[in-house]
Amino acid sequence: MKLIHKNMNTIRDRAIKALDFTELKNPGLEAKTGIKANDWSALRNKRVRLNEDHIEGIKKLTPEFIYWIMTGETMPECGQISPQIEESRKKLNTGT
Repeated sequence: MKLIHKNMNTIRDRAIKALDFTELKNPGLEAKTGIKANDWSALRNKRVRLNEDHIEGIKKLTPEFIYWIMTGETMPECGQISPQIEESRKKLNTGT
């Protein structure tokens, strides 16, 4: 069953939400993905458009969010969730 999350309207908004979920600052993102901290900063501040390098970097950090980032939908039965679902799981202590 697909679930649609309406409060994140663009792919870029959803990508930024996924980045925020990691709780990594831009230098930490650079260390984990190889993408410069300034590039992450520019994305987070909406000075640049999301590109394939950003998507690949986010995929390294949160592969379970990629379908949601691209479509705004989730498929929990396939392991493709949103940060909101993961937050709920953590609050309920049900794991991933």
